[in-house]
Amino acid sequence: GNVFVLANFEIANNSDEELTISSMMSFEAYADDYALNYSLSAMLEKDSATQLDGTIAPGKKMNGYIGYEVPADWATMEIHFVDNVWSNNKFVFEIAK
Repeated sequence: GNVFVLANFEIANNSDEELTISSMMSFEAYADDYALNYSLSAMLEKDSATQLDGTIAPGKKMNGYIGYEVPADWATMEIHFVDNVWSNNKFVFEIAK
């Protein structure tokens, strides 16, 4: 009864410091307000999917996917991104089915 959702992100580091991105630590997601876990199975469904894990030097970019397994009848999904574990900067992306 579940489906995979893959979201593609391009992250630009516009700061003066290196930015560390972790697909498991930098992102949290919700489908219809219920928490989701990162899904390695979702990532394996797309052969060319590059995970969002690594560091980005100042002025550089990273592109990759984050994957989740969600109920087939989901209506809305939110993906929250925190640019630094010690920061209060949070970006929220909303997806409607």
